[in-house]
Amino acid sequence: MSELFVLQTPLVELILRAAVIYFFLLLVMRVIGRHEFGQLTPFDLILLLIISESISEAFTAGDDSLLAGLVSASTLLTLSVLVSFGQYKSKRFRKIVSPEALKVIENGHVIERSLRRELMTRDDLIERLRARGIDGIEKVRVAYIESDGDISALTYKESRQHRAAAAAEEEKKSE
Repeated sequence: MSELFVLQTPLVELILRAAVIYFFLLLVMRVIGRHEFGQLTPFDLILLLIISESISEAFTAGDDSLLAGLVSASTLLTLSVLVSFGQYKSKRFRKIVSPEALKVIENGHVIERSLRRELMTRDDLIERLRARGIDGIEKVRVAYIESDGDISALTYKESRQHRAAAAAEEEKKSE
């Protein structure tokens, strides 16, 4: 029982291991593209499980103590909070960690260059638009892949409604 709270691996090493793995995975997510995280397919889930299993030993260096797990988890949570704080405080840091929205449709036309950059097929885009209740690319005034991989889209109809509401609001102000 007492070995649950006795570290077999030096504390600094546990913290360093967790930090290196955290930043490595952050880099990997940044490189493979945000559309991969907008929808989790069965293949993605399997890959996620395999990756987590393959790095679990690396976190604690074989240290099975409860304290080693708590140190690793605490390190990851602390890094997550620090990254969030860094994004809040610094626009430059935010751009490094979380990419800006990428325009994929403009005036009813797909921007193929943007799809290639995100390794997203036209069919993937159409499927994601359908999931949002939009049944055709030609109905979209503008659409973006957001930093979290989600698709945001504004149709021509929504755009007209927004402009009409803004004009009505402006008219009320001028009275």
